[in-house]
Amino acid sequence: MDKCILVDGLNLMFRCFYGIPFLSNQNFPTNAVFGAIKILWKMIAVEKPTHIAIFFDKGRDPLRQTLLPKYKANRLEMPDPLKIQIPVVKEFAYALGCTVIERSSVEADDLIASFAQKYRDQFQEILIFSADKDFAQCVDGKVHQIIPAKDKDSVGNRLDRQGIYEKFGVYPEQIIDYLALIGDQADNIPGIYGVGPKTATTWLGQFGNIETILSQITAIRPVRFQSILGENVALLRRNQQLVTLNCGIDDIYCEPLQPNEQQYAQLIDFYGLTSLRHSPFPLPALQGDWFSDWEGKV
Repeated sequence: MDKCILVDGLNLMFRCFYGIPFLSNQNFPTNAVFGAIKILWKMIAVEKPTHIAIFFDKGRDPLRQTLLPKYKANRLEMPDPLKIQIPVVKEFAYALGCTVIERSSVEADDLIASFAQKYRDQFQEILIFSADKDFAQCVDGKVHQIIPAKDKDSVGNRLDRQGIYEKFGVYPEQIIDYLALIGDQADNIPGIYGVGPKTATTWLGQFGNIETILSQITAIRPVRFQSILGENVALLRRNQQLVTLNCGIDDIYCEPLQPNEQQYAQLIDFYGLTSLRHSPFPLPALQGDWFSDWEGKV
């Protein structure tokens, strides 16, 4: 049966750029390229997918920007040595037979969510490779999330519905309300002041969702949050819109994996990545602890 892996391209590249010591070829940086391709090798060897799609942001979502002008305003400018490696990763991805997907003014998260929703019944399994907690809302019986890990023997930690609950304390269908309550620091979305993960999971465990919380607000404990929640209904509604991924984007398609070994070899020679010269089928072992210093950079 067909298996598809959906890769959050920038999330992967940030991890590799900050987790791998600087590499270069004739002063052109290649550490993010090297790491990303090694991980793609590993995906192919371990998961044996029939399809891989890699998604990139091409501008921020205008609706989210309108709802919250400071949306993602806390993000640091992408460093040039990383920025110039993005087209190279795309070249290598094409050579490995992957499909690269991006749309103007559409965030990669929305493209991934749309693909997972549209094609969930056409694959035995769809795996979303990203550490972004927004993708937890996409997880169901067919769609799982893979959180990149340091384990040399796996692609990462696979989260199904129960895995999402064990990680966050809520189920996938509650993730939107969970993030609406606590906010999302990575995207500069403020939550309800004083509400952290423990309080949010307690409320959602007891009431199920924000609608029930607001309809039974006099039952909320601690009591001080009854008035706080009542005064912040508009913020909660806005946050729900901000963190809900758009699953309605059309014209997304992924070709089956069809590697072009000649093109791949030419890229290896051009960028001087001789340790990647051999075909990724089968994969040599992935070595090294690369992901220790990337947190907070995305």
